[in-house]
Amino acid sequence: MGKKTYEPGPMIKESRCARLYSTLDASVQERVTARVAELISENREFCDAGNYGHLCNMFSALAMYEALQEAGVPKDEAYDRVTQAMWDVVETTTAPTYRKLFSKPWVFGLLGKMLPKMFANGSGAGWEYVWHPESQSRDYLQFECVKCIYPGFFDKYGAPELGPAFCHADDINYGHIPGIEFRREHTLCVDGQTCDFLFVRKK
Repeated sequence: MGKKTYEPGPMIKESRCARLYSTLDASVQERVTARVAELISENREFCDAGNYGHLCNMFSALAMYEALQEAGVPKDEAYDRVTQAMWDVVETTTAPTYRKLFSKPWVFGLLGKMLPKMFANGSGAGWEYVWHPESQSRDYLQFECVKCIYPGFFDKYGAPELGPAFCHADDINYGHIPGIEFRREHTLCVDGQTCDFLFVRKK
């Protein structure tokens, strides 16, 4: 990731929707850029360093979702184009990194130290996690996200269906790591209870 600049152009470029943006007509691109500028202005309380990556993706996805529909694309098709674009990027960028790193047997024992730092560095205003160091072992790691900025943001703009699409990115990132099982029953975007994370090393 480059410099964390809260400006539409850099944020779209850094987002998972950057490739989709490059395929859009110029008039749609202009609408997307203008909409991201509006979203930055309307959500300043969350525009800190920790949330930058999240907001690049959230602002860009919502702006493209809306702009495609305004351009005459049916809602279902607009949803599929935006979400598939995001998932394709996750599948080809971060997921292979997690699979390569966390598949090493000795890494799992470090997850309890690594993940809290990773989530702390990648989460700004509006997030809260509960960790369970007492139950952590070399084969087991559990924690929950109890406050998340995704559901409130997408509800605010009348697009709650986009929230679960971001939850699915975790399934792509963590769901196919050799030797590790990722379990999750709830997310705040789906059922509003909690985002429960459980990693179990397979015997």
